[in-house]
Amino acid sequence: MSFGGLYISISGIDANKKSLDTVSHNISNVNSPHYTRQNTIHATNSYTSIGYGLEKGTGVHVEEIRQIRNEFLDFSYRYELEKYGYWDATSSILNEVEIIFNEVPNSGLQKVMNDFWDGWNEVSKKSGSLTMRGLLHESGVAFTETVNHIDTQLDNLQSSLNEEITKEVNEINKSLTKIADLNSKIRFAEGGNSNIKANDYRDMRNQLLDELSNIIPINSYEKNTGELVVSLEGRDLVNGEYVNYIDTTTVRPNNKEGENKPNKGYIYICWSDTGEYIELDEKGSLSGCINARDNLVEDYRSDLDKLVKTMANEINKLHRKGYNLDGENMEIDFFISDDGDEINSSNIRINPKLSNFNEIAVSKSGISEDGEIAEEILNLRDKKILNNMTFEEYYRSLISDIAIKGESANNSLDIQGKLLKEIDERRQAVSGVSLDEEMADMLRYQHSYIANSRVINAIDEMIDNIINRMGR
Repeated sequence: MSFGGLYISISGIDANKKSLDTVSHNISNVNSPHYTRQNTIHATNSYTSIGYGLEKGTGVHVEEIRQIRNEFLDFSYRYELEKYGYWDATSSILNEVEIIFNEVPNSGLQKVMNDFWDGWNEVSKKSGSLTMRGLLHESGVAFTETVNHIDTQLDNLQSSLNEEITKEVNEINKSLTKIADLNSKIRFAEGGNSNIKANDYRDMRNQLLDELSNIIPINSYEKNTGELVVSLEGRDLVNGEYVNYIDTTTVRPNNKEGENKPNKGYIYICWSDTGEYIELDEKGSLSGCINARDNLVEDYRSDLDKLVKTMANEINKLHRKGYNLDGENMEIDFFISDDGDEINSSNIRINPKLSNFNEIAVSKSGISEDGEIAEEILNLRDKKILNNMTFEEYYRSLISDIAIKGESANNSLDIQGKLLKEIDERRQAVSGVSLDEEMADMLRYQHSYIANSRVINAIDEMIDNIINRMGR
């Protein structure tokens, strides 16, 4: 007697049980953000010959438990994520720069500069007054301390970015190690069988790819072994279990034409195997941090240095010509640097000799009530000395540039955020778990399971009748 019908129904029970297990797995992960919905693919078992050229079916089997993914949407998401990472870092850093300059009404360097010029105005009117000279000295100290503080904060920001770059390189290398480990697990689990998929490992690996894309612009593809190849600038970062880590160096790459930027001991990224410098496009947060540290922040510091140096030199030229309150021409500078280098925002100081207010040289004739030098210094305020701009216009231009670039970065970040959200919603529509769909599938597989069970019960009853009730 043939038990083929019994085996066919058992195969149906087994296939539907696996399908119900898959539905259960989907439902249990409905709130897992990086989980990809799975479904079972049923396939007909091979036919068996029953003679006379006839064949009969032998049931069903689960050919594959597959993930429901759209690779094009994954690629699009990661492509936009690279740009989002760059603008996220850039926007955040420009906001920090804006806070450092702190240009709000009745505060910031612009007010300090106005107070300083007002001090020269008062001294020009009352050049013999020690009180006015003292107030001028105080406003000069406020000016130097303010630009010193801004320079220190910019330096701290660059140091913080340098630490962030180190942190992100470490995160990249950790992710590369994890991807290589998952490659090994997937290859071992699937064992070259295309019908077996280590789906949960793939979810973990795809999550790592998303995280990496936020930091650096990567490309990736899956080999027929199930292992992933991840590359950067055409070179493999991961290939199966092989990992080519990113390293750091303090050797600054060659400056671009026209640049003359110093190496401040900051780190730069390179390949661990060759030491070759890696130059990233404007994609990923790592590129955003490096560009902001070496260009944005450094350029604003350079602009501030230019303002401070020019302003100090112009004032010093006139101050050296003036006479002090004792009618002596000491030819001393009003501003000096505390390290002997050219005056800039980090080293500018009031000449300590001027702590004796008598030494402030504001007279052109040597007469105590002559404030002509102070008046000439005051007139510098309205002269177009820097890039055909006054000192105030130049500084406002600097602040305006920070605001414009910050607004542009915020707009770019907002656009990228909306694109990411739209693509992710489309990804979730494909890959996300829908409880309504899972409940419908559960009922479908449950009914099929029950139906196969009833067939088995019917066959069992038939066999029982044949053996126990018809036999003698």
